Amino acid sequence: MNAACRSRIEINGRLVSVEWSPAAARELARRTRPLVVELELYFSCLVKKFVHFHETAPQRDTIAVGDKLAFFFRSVTSSACSFEVADRLGRQPEIGLNTLNVRKVAPRRVKLDFVRGVWQGNYWI
Repeated sequence: MNAACRSRIEINGRLVSVEWSPAAARELARRTRPLVVELELYFSCLVKKFVHFHETAPQRDTIAVGDKLAFFFRSVTSSACSFEVADRLGRQPEIGLNTLNVRKVAPRRVKLDFVRGVWQGNYWI
């Protein structure tokens, strides 16, 4: 990965290393508006990490990396822990978390790629 495919942002007062592949850089350069990357930490029956890609900015503050890429980090918890509900909805119903401890959590590193026409991402806490 070359130096042009790296940046740093601040989330919850912590520096986060952001890296993207040359393929992702090429796809970002083709875009007319920013790709919004949601980094979700999901507390449910188990703790899970998700990376969601949005074509339009949601109704929340984002952190820009240049003019073609923006991020936001969000912690949520399930409002139920039922296999029946999870099977029906694809996951447990959620509510946002906004506690002092959660506001201290941030990823350390984010990595993005664009493979066979699909955005892929991962992050590490």
